[in-house]
Amino acid sequence: MSTHDRDGAVHAGDAPAMPTRRRLLIGVGLAAGSLALSGSWGRSALAQSAAGAETAQSANFLTLSHLLTGRAQLDARQGERLFAALSASDKNFAAQVTALADFARQGSFSDVEKLASVLDAQRPELAKTLRRIVAAWYTGVVGDGPNARAVIAYADALMFQPVKDVLMPPTYCQAAPNYWVAKPPMA
Repeated sequence: MSTHDRDGAVHAGDAPAMPTRRRLLIGVGLAAGSLALSGSWGRSALAQSAAGAETAQSANFLTLSHLLTGRAQLDARQGERLFAALSASDKNFAAQVTALADFARQGSFSDVEKLASVLDAQRPELAKTLRRIVAAWYTGVVGDGPNARAVIAYADALMFQPVKDVLMPPTYCQAAPNYWVAKPPMA
């Protein structure tokens, strides 16, 4: 039998044998919440697994890009964007990158021109992939004609790097209007 104080409140430890509506709702809510979380954790694990595979492919792409561009330093974020755009434009791109990287590794190529000439003779489909990667890094654009898509800012495209100290890419203004009429500074 439970004891009540003057206000009719039940004392701790004197809970009724039948669950109240509030306790039932709390229990159902906790159960539903834990089921929802366990389901989202399962989906999260799948998403993390897919993201991990994509990250590995992107890292492989970046390593290959160092060889193909002849650059020791490339922006990893730009590499991820280029890889994603090239993969979106060709469903076999990731497999081609893996095959190209394996071919370059097995042949111990350290020179992109030599690699390209061997690929032209032996594996023309991989030579095409090589040229798509180099073009994407140098122009910042993936695709051709109406399907062309700018992926990185033109200022970051490799073709503008050799002259970035004196020239800006087209469409970028370096200073006030007509700044080009002034005599350039002598180095």
